[in-house]
Amino acid sequence: MQTERKRRVLLVDDSPAFRGLMQWYLGTLPEVEVIAEVTDGEQAIAAVARLQPDVVLMDVRMPNMDGLEATRRIRAASDSPRILLLTNHATAIPAGLAAEAGADALLDKAELADRLPAAIANTATRIPAAGPLD
Repeated sequence: MQTERKRRVLLVDDSPAFRGLMQWYLGTLPEVEVIAEVTDGEQAIAAVARLQPDVVLMDVRMPNMDGLEATRRIRAASDSPRILLLTNHATAIPAGLAAEAGADALLDKAELADRLPAAIANTATRIPAAGPLD
């Protein structure tokens, strides 16, 4: 019986408490391996280039460089990973803006337990800016 390779996840959030909670939660998902944590968009760009994760879970609002700009810059590189933008303010961020930046999904942090496993497992290519987000 062949086992599927775990999805290598980079966690990007400026809140140590949220990162700790995500580490715990993602540790309960057998198909996920958190390979690194960083605290802003600039560090995310460097970590993606260095570690080549399968999935980036990235907060939208962070110091130094926000998640939207970091997503744009990561997308400018070839072979970029699946990028899931996370926010506490999903209704304040237009889905079209997230899609335009190149995000694969915009997820409300309050709904992560319900939506995150499927969003990580989804291997579909990124959706066009004109289409709806997950």
